[in-house]
Order: sequence, then structure tokens, then C-alpha cells
Amino acid sequence: MLVNDQVEQFLTFLIHFGLNKEREQSFAEFIAADKAQVLESVPVEYRIPLWQKIPADELWDVLSCLQTNTAQNIIRSLDENARLEIQNRADASKLAANAQLLPKSMLDNIILELDQNDNLQSALSYADDQVGRYLHRNFLRVRVGISVASVIRRLIKKDSVTAVFLVDDERELMGYIPIIALFNNPEDTLVEALARPVQGVTSDQNIYEAARVLHFEEDMTYVPVLSNGKVTGALSVPMLLNMVQTRLAQVPTDKPGADEDLFSPPMKAVIPRGFWLCINLMTAFLASWVIGIFEAVLQQVVALAILMPVVASMGGIAGSQTLAVTVRGLGLGHLHSMNIRLLFSKEMKVAVVNGLLIGLLIAAVVSWWFSSFWLGSIIWLAVVVNSLAAAASGTYIPFILQKLDIDPAVASAVILTTVTDVIGFFIFLGAASLVFLQ
Repeated sequence: MLVNDQVEQFLTFLIHFGLNKEREQSFAEFIAADKAQVLESVPVEYRIPLWQKIPADELWDVLSCLQTNTAQNIIRSLDENARLEIQNRADASKLAANAQLLPKSMLDNIILELDQNDNLQSALSYADDQVGRYLHRNFLRVRVGISVASVIRRLIKKDSVTAVFLVDDERELMGYIPIIALFNNPEDTLVEALARPVQGVTSDQNIYEAARVLHFEEDMTYVPVLSNGKVTGALSVPMLLNMVQTRLAQVPTDKPGADEDLFSPPMKAVIPRGFWLCINLMTAFLASWVIGIFEAVLQQVVALAILMPVVASMGGIAGSQTLAVTVRGLGLGHLHSMNIRLLFSKEMKVAVVNGLLIGLLIAAVVSWWFSSFWLGSIIWLAVVVNSLAAAASGTYIPFILQKLDIDPAVASAVILTTVTDVIGFFIFLGAASLVFLQ
């Protein structure tokens, strides 16, 4: 996703000079997609003030353009009045397409208010990746032999028709009729003369699989949704393509960093990353324990060799977590030269907290294991410093590689591992030399 010049200029001034009346006005004039791009590219302290400048009738348009995690973080940060404004502006179609963005309590409140809407209940019965969640029911079925004039009269009587499909007497699909074609042809023209071949999808079909097999004409905006061959709804082509584009830009959710957006608060990142660091710690100590079996026949200096995998592994895993967030930000177009320092600041805060806490845990185990306070202190220092080096490397290495036209997803991990290993071993063994070789 590329940032246009206007948004890039806005971000530059916002990050360097802060938010003022002029920039608030500039933000208000952006289209919904650009507003979402700005919100994705700034830290949390700017998001809520900017969100408050979005007109009430644009709230859902902006929400639908945001990445899921960013939208969820913003909604959780809003006060009760701001949440009520979102609730009051919800309708069945918006809620069906964006239900995953809302906290359960908020979703329940909206559903209660729209309880009489059978279409909403039907849509929410489908999973997030099924066609039925996103279909529109405000379409028009017309039969063979009807004139353009008759269809236009029905369009005028029926509000907000999104698509017109040609069907036979059994309501089975025969074709798609562009609405613009109805107004560009003589009124006595029969509708079958305007119909075009079209593929249908089923409501229980995976929406990404549907996008893969469908073939769209240039001016086609909706495709029919079928049940037993009969047309029961319409699926927006632009929405379908946008969902596919967003999914292609995202990292898989089982990778580090996929559960946070670019500028979520540091403490939101501490817990999930700390958990995986602890998992990695167990595997690192397992390797050290195997080496330590031979401790009795080795001199004290060999204890350092036993613990070196811990230092290297902790730095590598911490760096890969930062790396995942950075590469994701670059891929989505949310990380630029304007906000790289803000991401660096956030990642260093996460590294300090996790480095200090995990380092203390490691130090306690090492001090007990080897009955050496100094050895525990040395490895604590090495883990903290290596965590900071990993955060800095994970932030800037992919960014620099992209500037050099080198794929950061392929090359970053190799460089990161080298940096964390060299710095980790240097600090660990250097400090040990000062303590034990005096």
C-alpha cells in the first residue's frame, strides 16, 4: 500500500511539529482510506485526537479501511460517548462486514438494537471468511421479456438497489445487467439484450476461494450469491478485492507481532512477546543442560560455554519479534522515514521491559545453578544489552534493506542473527573476562 504525497506531507509535519488546527483541518479533508492510512502510521497518542476529528457519518467508512488490530485498539481506547457514536451509526450491512472489529459487549448492544433485522441475524450466522457474512440483499431480479422501462420504474420504487440480475421463471440465474446500461438504452429494449454472462458464488463458500475462481468484467460491481441455483443475494466486487489485497499484505497470525499493530501501546506488546521469550528460554536452557552434564570434568570457564546459547537465543528471538512487526509495517505501507524513529522508541521500551524481567529470571536460575552471583549478574547484563541491540537491529535493518532495494523479508533475519550473536557474545565474554580473569 503506497502513501500518496498529501498523506506523506501530513505525516511529516504531524510527527515533527505535532497536531494543530491547520493539520486537524487537513486531516478532516482526507477521504476515508487516507484517514485510515494516517491512523495506521502514527503512535497511540495521536490516534484518539485524530479520531475525534472524523465526522460521525464517516466513522464506519474509516473503520472498514483499518487493519483489524488497529481498529480494535482504537475502539478499546475510546470513551463511552465515542463508542456510543459508533453504535448509533451502525446498520446491518456495516455490522455484518465489520463485526470482528468490535468488543463483544459493544457488538451485543448493537445486535439488540437491530434485533428485528433478519438479514443481520442471517449474516452473523456465517464465519468471517464466508460469502454469506458480506452479501447484500437489496438487489433486483428481472425475468426475460421485461422492458428496460419496467425495470427503471422498479428501481425508482425500490431504494438503494445495488445490482440487477436476469433470472428465468424458476429464479435461476441467467445473467448480470449493469444498472448504467438500463439508462443508456431505449426504454422499449428487452432486458435480455443487455444481460452479460456471470459466475455465481454460494453463501457458504470461502470468500478468498471465491475471489480466486471468479472472473470479473471491467464494469462489474456485484456478483450473484446463489442457493440451489437461485439468486439470494449480491456480493460487492470492490469489497471482495479489497479483502483479498489486505489479506495478501498481512503476515500470518501465527507469526510474532501479528497480534499487534505498528504503534499499539508498548505494554500491549510486552505480554505476548514475553510469553514467547519464556517459551524460548525453556528450550535454550534445555540445550545448556545437555552441555552442563559434563560440568564436573570441566573448569569454571566452561560454564560460560554452557550459557552462551542462552544469550544468543534470547537475542535472536527478541530481534525476530521486532523484525516481524517492522516487515509487516513496511509491507502494509505504514512505516516510512517519517515515523521510523517512533517505532524505534516503542521497540526500545518493549526491549527494556522484557530484557530486564527475563534477564532477572535467567540470572536467578544461573546464580542458583552455578552457585555464582557474579555469573548471574554477567548473563543478566548480556541479555539486557542484547535485547536492546535486537530491538534496534530489528527496527532498522529491514528499513535500510528496503532502501537498498533488497527484500527485507529474505535478508533481514540473516543480518539480525549475526548482530545479536556478535554483540551478545562480546558483552557476555567481555564482562566475564573482567570478573574472572583478574
